[in-house]
Amino acid sequence: MGSTMPGDDIISDMMNLGLHLNEAKAYKALVTLGQSTARSVAEHSGVPRSKVYDVLYSLEDRGLVRKVLGSDPTEFKPYPPKEAIPLLIEKIQQSGVVVQNALENIENEREMESREYVYTVEGEDQIKMEIRGIIRSAKEEVFFATLDPKILSAARPALASAKKRGVDIKFVTSKAFMAEWPEFAHYGSMMDVSGMSPPDLAVQLSKVVQDGTILGEWNPTQMGIIIADNRDSIGMFGKPSDKAKQWALIVRVPLIAILQRQVITAVLAQVLKVLEGNLDIHAMF
Repeated sequence: MGSTMPGDDIISDMMNLGLHLNEAKAYKALVTLGQSTARSVAEHSGVPRSKVYDVLYSLEDRGLVRKVLGSDPTEFKPYPPKEAIPLLIEKIQQSGVVVQNALENIENEREMESREYVYTVEGEDQIKMEIRGIIRSAKEEVFFATLDPKILSAARPALASAKKRGVDIKFVTSKAFMAEWPEFAHYGSMMDVSGMSPPDLAVQLSKVVQDGTILGEWNPTQMGIIIADNRDSIGMFGKPSDKAKQWALIVRVPLIAILQRQVITAVLAQVLKVLEGNLDIHAMF
């Protein structure tokens, strides 16, 4: 059975596991060829012949290949990927723990830390980091309000940890979401957002939600907020255009977090009314 991913992708992923470019090429060549001489490895991998012995001995030091004793010229044999790759992953994890502990010690040694109370981030990876960080900081409650399942998917690892800590997790969303994603009920209680908007606020927000000008720059169905202990929040507002990056607003002010909880829940309730009213909300975007 052939390879399931392009060769360049395999090399790139092996480099993500800590191998240098030539090491990744040489190991892949050995897995392809089996026990081979350095010359064969160089010819098959593209590693310069002047460097191939150094590369193979480096792989031997890493525990990924072994020199075949008594072979002349010297031959090298790869350890099977099912043994070699877990070894690389284990070493990365060990290094990660060491680095994390060292950096945390440096952070803790600072006499004063300048705290950002309001800031924005862009990009999926940065938003995931912020989401998981806010959930990890929760001691009593995590509150979610969203109609977008992708927001919750990014939070799964942190949700599992929060549940183990005994944190009360609340999801405010639509009945359709609850039916489509019942597994989230495993983490906490799920509540229907319909009718959760105070009457006076509902009137104002219904005008905003149906405003074609505003919706031309903003898709409220991609909106969501996560709040930890009514203290720290991250609000996600989708992309203003296909070419733009996703962005989020992080606020670490308790009063604002409480207000956001009320306002965004109300906005989502109005969005849901528009959708359930058979108005083509997407035609407005």
